[in-house]
Amino acid sequence: MHLLLPLFAAVVFALGSMVYKRAFTEGAGVVHALVVNNLVLGLIFLPLLAISPDPVPWSLAHLPVVTASVFVVGHLLNVLALQSGDVSVATPLLGAKVIFVALVGWCAFGVRLNAGQWLAAALATAGVLAMGLTDRRTSGRLGLTTATALGSAAAFAFTDVMIQTWGSRFGVMNFLPLQFAALAILSMATLPFFGLRSLRAPRAAWKWIAGAAALSAIQALTITGTIAVWRDAAGVNVVYATRGLWSIALVWVAGPYLGNTERHTAGSRQMLQRLLGATLILLAVVLTFRQGV
Repeated sequence: MHLLLPLFAAVVFALGSMVYKRAFTEGAGVVHALVVNNLVLGLIFLPLLAISPDPVPWSLAHLPVVTASVFVVGHLLNVLALQSGDVSVATPLLGAKVIFVALVGWCAFGVRLNAGQWLAAALATAGVLAMGLTDRRTSGRLGLTTATALGSAAAFAFTDVMIQTWGSRFGVMNFLPLQFAALAILSMATLPFFGLRSLRAPRAAWKWIAGAAALSAIQALTITGTIAVWRDAAGVNVVYATRGLWSIALVWVAGPYLGNTERHTAGSRQMLQRLLGATLILLAVVLTFRQGV
């Protein structure tokens, strides 16, 4: 029954991606999705420190900071993917994160992959190709979307490995709030690069920025809370990987209400190809977890 929560989070994530896309259309920039969003996440998670049953091991405080550094790279790449391309391409490609976790283990730590895991990698590759070859009329931008989305998935895979490895040593209730606090600080540190004027946005954009940040916080709390309470990270991540399918469904059904035109600009044939790619990636995720990764 608890797996209904990551299903809810998957829908919220897909909806949040569409809302951010609308915010960009209304004049929001990368800095709003990066700084404002991560500042909200930092504030939302900070109260967990007050209810943590374990003392904070300050001698290991660099661990959540390192994790936050990788997370902010992943988040930035995700934002760039959404800004440069279609939600129905960028969001499903994030499902490749689980495959990256397996490949990181193989490349960096010498973990042996069995035949089923290699099959999962092949399915994920086929799914990525199916997604990346759609809409040739904008192939330049689509190539950027595919590259940044896959880069984001890889960065989030490293983040997952770090949380899994270091979180138990640190205490999850301590690790997560410090990680997201560091994420907020690191994100704000990018302001000199973007310039303070970059925070300005048309009034019409701010309601979409606020809505997207709220949806981001809801899905983050739902996922982390479900894993913390039920300790079923594998099952949670499999269900959460459906966000790619939900993004395509929402683009098709709710897109017109959110000013999203992907359904019409891509066309039915290419949307079906994206659906095929998202399905292959989801099958690869399920197969990966069935193999025990």
